[in-house]
Amino acid sequence: MTDETQNKNLICIIEPNEKHRSQLVSALKPYYNIVDFADGYDAIKAMRSNVPSLILTCDDKGATGVGQFYTRLRDVPQLQTTPVLHILSEERKYIIKDYKDQGAKHSIYKPYMRSTLFNAITHLMNKSVEEEWNALPEVQREALQSSLGVFNGIADALMNGDTVEFTEVKSNCQSLVQAVENNDFKSILAGVRNHDDYTYAHSMRVATLLTLLGHAAGFKNNDQLLLSSGGLLHDVGKMNIPHNILNKPGRLTDDEFEIMKSHVTETVDYLNTVDNIPKAVFIIAEQHHEKLDGTGYPYGLKGKDLNELARMAAIVDVFSALTDRRIYKPEMSAEKAMSIMTDEMCGGHLDPHYLKLFRTILFDADVMST
Repeated sequence: MTDETQNKNLICIIEPNEKHRSQLVSALKPYYNIVDFADGYDAIKAMRSNVPSLILTCDDKGATGVGQFYTRLRDVPQLQTTPVLHILSEERKYIIKDYKDQGAKHSIYKPYMRSTLFNAITHLMNKSVEEEWNALPEVQREALQSSLGVFNGIADALMNGDTVEFTEVKSNCQSLVQAVENNDFKSILAGVRNHDDYTYAHSMRVATLLTLLGHAAGFKNNDQLLLSSGGLLHDVGKMNIPHNILNKPGRLTDDEFEIMKSHVTETVDYLNTVDNIPKAVFIIAEQHHEKLDGTGYPYGLKGKDLNELARMAAIVDVFSALTDRRIYKPEMSAEKAMSIMTDEMCGGHLDPHYLKLFRTILFDADVMST
């Protein structure tokens, strides 16, 4: 099994219609491991020994047939909690209640948009990850749940042309700051590791580690709240980047990279709609891809033109990007990431002072061994 394959969640597709099954496999295979079956009972046999993260069914034979399948599915202990997404035809919407009563709790209808399919899959996969947060201590649990609430609120706001209040973002970051001040934040980093919303997971890691760096640099509570808020908001523009570019397994083309880079201006445009956004949060969002030698984007700022907060954010963003788990790569070890940053980026791309401090606090917090 390759590193790429190991890093993808497994989806089992059950669809008697060969053409539609092939379309689903083609759409999902770049981002997930896929096994597919024409018959539900063959699928259940296979899933006993290879439990998927999600089951996708497409049975249009009526609620009775679906009920029989779900009864057999839930008789398998290891599959009882596996989320199921059911795709059915638009003309069968009238029997959706019957489907739900039989166990098909989550459904989308043909014809559906590709984004609708991906959003439904992400939602169901993340529910199981988020349920694991309930076992965490109160502060860490609150940090994760509050940050996710903020993120989902922003996603809804972008969709509806609305905005969120910065005071809400800042207040919801208080538990994160408290966890960092108590040196008890590693469960927060672990809690987002398998979250299927990469933009949220990356932003939460950046918020946590940027707050940690600020704490070590002597930032007080209110300033740490600005760092955590800035980290959480720094990439919200990625919500407008197409899924196939944001999660592309291969190298981006020049045109795709230009689209990817636009997340910075998309973020700034959104922040301009939010009342009372502090300058510090704007700086983190605007400048976290700038480099000391002027080769960064979007402004090509150089040397002394880079704000202190931008220098800190750039280090944390690079470290997080290297150590994040992505569908096309396993997470890099913290030690290897720091070696790359120190040997190849220090002085040219990244600020030496803050890079040294960041490395020190990672060792002190025992993050380098994870």
